[in-house]
Amino acid sequence: MFKLPSLGKNAIETPHFLAKHQAFIFRAYEYVPVEKIAKVLKTSVSNVKQCASEMGLYNFQPNDVWLKRGYITIIRRLWHILPYDQLLEILEMDEKTLARTMREDDFLDVKLAEKPVCERVEWRELTPEEKLKTKEIKKIMSELDFSGKKPFEFEYNVPKLKFEGKEQFSTRIIYAFSGLYQNAFDVDSEEFLPDEQLKAYKDLGINGIWTQGVLSLLTPFPFDEEVSQGYEKRLEKMRKMTERLSRYGIKLYLYLNEPRSMPLAFFEKYPELKGHVRGDNACLCISTDTVRNYLKNSVERLCREVPLLGGFITITRSENMSNCYSHSAINGVPCTCPRCSSRSVGDVIADTLGAILEGARRVSNDIKVFAWSWVWREYNKDIIEKLPKGIILVSQSELDIPYTFGDVNGKVVDYSMSIVGPGERAKEEWELAKKRGLEVGAKVQINTTWEASTVPAIPLSPSIEKHAKDLLGEGVQHLILSWTLGGYPGNNVATVAKYFYEKCKTSLNDSKYYEIEKQFVKAFKEFPFDISVLYRGPQNAGPSTFLYEQKTGYKATMTCFAYDDLDSWRAVYSPELFEKQFEKLCSLWKKGLDMLSKTDESETAIMARATYCLFRSSLNQIRFIRARDEGRFDDAIIEAKNELEIAKETLYLMNKNASIGYEAANHYYFSKGQIAEKILNCNHIINAFSKKR
Repeated sequence: MFKLPSLGKNAIETPHFLAKHQAFIFRAYEYVPVEKIAKVLKTSVSNVKQCASEMGLYNFQPNDVWLKRGYITIIRRLWHILPYDQLLEILEMDEKTLARTMREDDFLDVKLAEKPVCERVEWRELTPEEKLKTKEIKKIMSELDFSGKKPFEFEYNVPKLKFEGKEQFSTRIIYAFSGLYQNAFDVDSEEFLPDEQLKAYKDLGINGIWTQGVLSLLTPFPFDEEVSQGYEKRLEKMRKMTERLSRYGIKLYLYLNEPRSMPLAFFEKYPELKGHVRGDNACLCISTDTVRNYLKNSVERLCREVPLLGGFITITRSENMSNCYSHSAINGVPCTCPRCSSRSVGDVIADTLGAILEGARRVSNDIKVFAWSWVWREYNKDIIEKLPKGIILVSQSELDIPYTFGDVNGKVVDYSMSIVGPGERAKEEWELAKKRGLEVGAKVQINTTWEASTVPAIPLSPSIEKHAKDLLGEGVQHLILSWTLGGYPGNNVATVAKYFYEKCKTSLNDSKYYEIEKQFVKAFKEFPFDISVLYRGPQNAGPSTFLYEQKTGYKATMTCFAYDDLDSWRAVYSPELFEKQFEKLCSLWKKGLDMLSKTDESETAIMARATYCLFRSSLNQIRFIRARDEGRFDDAIIEAKNELEIAKETLYLMNKNASIGYEAANHYYFSKGQIAEKILNCNHIINAFSKKR
């Protein structure tokens, strides 16, 4: 059903190593046991240990935690090193499992793009000259400190809050900071959602956690029950998870994109169910009684089997193809379904939501169904007017807020903390819904966004607090506080939590930090916002992205690889304006850092410094690429040296707080070993460019 990404261009070389197997060992040593590395290389464990020792590798002594909770990190790190067969071996997966993981794990295949062509990595002895040069790697590594917090060693220092009076926001949902997206019900929830994290959420007043759900994996798929193989075990895992959550006053909410499309071959047996066609797939048409009943019955069964389930968050026009208007009537694409094409978008989406709602209501009126208006666009009024009673309308708060930077004008789509909602589009949608007697909710980002996703809590309390107050003023009753990024339980959540109830006594109010964070709010307003910048810009990977002696020719991918693709990074901005905005951002942010004590290791201070590293690294890379491409090698060396210092600072901060670099949908965007390799890379670039002068 799913396919691995096709092969593309040749992999990018790693000239800061002397041999390919060195690069593999350096990258894999942090994540998997040495025995596994030796098996892939078809050599002895002693050879691998010797090679690691020669490079000065810190003895990470990994267990299976990376394969369970950090497999995306492993895939990304070895994407340009191993061919598929060796990658499958290191991951302990077959091709079918990896293909499913890449499609269902928040579109990992899209993030990675085409698979670079890699030759098989084989063990070989180094030449005497190579061994001599390897000592330079060991010397650099010997100067680095990897002590401190270990990966996944998350700590949550939650301010004390005491809630009083009536609830002001009745539903307060967040994505678990260390949540699993695809496999949440294939393992015990304790493996990725520890009690310490749940207690932190309880203390912060969170009463909902969401994760993805796919009906055909959780209930029998009546058209082909083989698709649902193992659903009973997944339901049992879900039941146990909801029971754990209930001990902390938390409900589980499933994010649904249903009914999921099927391959065209499926419709050879069920031609009467075939709806809109796109590529090799077609929709299960919601305008048929059979599909509507499937949706109703599956949701009903799920709710009966998991009686503590809180409800569902739905997106009816998501990246996943579901109803016949999920991927049509957008950008001029006509609906090819013979039934739905004669109906309105509002009718089809209302039918979809109505089927989910009816299935839930057969079990309990307390089960909530949220309808997020994502990409409803010009159809929003038609859809809202037809929403079934009982549906809760959710709008992203910052939707369509205008912005201007230099000669660039645009509107926010989503994921903004630099430009704060609520915007007029969201207000209009809420007002339409309220007139129909529907409750309303806001999807917000109160911790982090793709503007700086590898810092789990950007310290912006003043704007976060204003946002919460304004949402109350708009009559918003329900909050989805994060997407897959932004679930960190700390000061930012506590800032919003002050408004969950009528009264809240808190130890959070520290005027010193609040005033400093006002400076960060001011700085962040200079971020060159555009949804393409958010997805493809350099700021998420920050100092983990390598510098390249020559153009790689690789295009930046969505929230994954930035490469050296400045043209994609800057999107609608000129190179000059893009650089200028990051200069302003860094300058103003540095003023806020200068207000902090250099010995301050509070959450605010660590997060502020880590955020600066992302932005300063972005500026360094922009300047480096422009200098490299224009042959200004002295300037390129200056930026490489700047980047070297930022990488060292990032490693220092990761030792202080294990959450730096981590984001649930990408696992560790960068690890300590990756930052160490960036330091090797910077030294190599400085030496190489020094010879060009």
